[in-house]
Amino acid sequence: MSVALARRFRVDISTDNTTWVKYGGITDFASTENPTTQAADTYDTNGFNGFEKTMTGWQNVVKALMPTTAGIPSDPGQLLADQTRFQFGSLARLYTRWYDRNGGLDAWTGIALVDWNQSKTGVADIDEVTVTFKGDGALTRISNPFNAPVVPVVTSASPSGAAAGAQVTIGGSGFLTTMATTGVKFGGVNASSWVIISDSVLVAIMPTGSAGSAPVTVTNGIGTSNALAYTRS
Repeated sequence: MSVALARRFRVDISTDNTTWVKYGGITDFASTENPTTQAADTYDTNGFNGFEKTMTGWQNVVKALMPTTAGIPSDPGQLLADQTRFQFGSLARLYTRWYDRNGGLDAWTGIALVDWNQSKTGVADIDEVTVTFKGDGALTRISNPFNAPVVPVVTSASPSGAAAGAQVTIGGSGFLTTMATTGVKFGGVNASSWVIISDSVLVAIMPTGSAGSAPVTVTNGIGTSNALAYTRS
């Protein structure tokens, strides 16, 4: 008999509950329920306390190391969460979903307030951030999306204004199955070459072309990503 591994969970976040971005670099994940209970003592319990759950809430605490590219934080999911800092209203909230990467039934989604804090700051420490997703309303059980095929999502491309032959780092999700030869395009033109770093990062070489608009797209066997606006020099 084997036991489940604690690291089996994956966390995704979204601004619109449609386009999901993987939250990368996770080292620890804890999902908890926070119920409100009220005493329901009666004579029938022979002197023992009784309770009813009258309300409930949920919370996820995610700890993650901060990967960098050229010294700059580069995980698309972490950058999306970082944008909620010091914001209010809808700008302080994100949709989040988490699910068992083994394909189990443990899969949930909801909208949450995001609380971002630096975990470690010591000389001997690696940069770690603790993000708490505080449930804002109902939590919904969903079908586990882990094994479902997904179309790539492109969220960033840097540096801006790259010329032919220059290296461009593209961030997003769904990159591991990028199609060979024709999977990365700038303005409809195939990138000269590219290297997949992870499911959320790939590095492409800008092809020859005219200066101006050159939207970035990534294609896998399921479909083509959104076209991210990009201007080449």
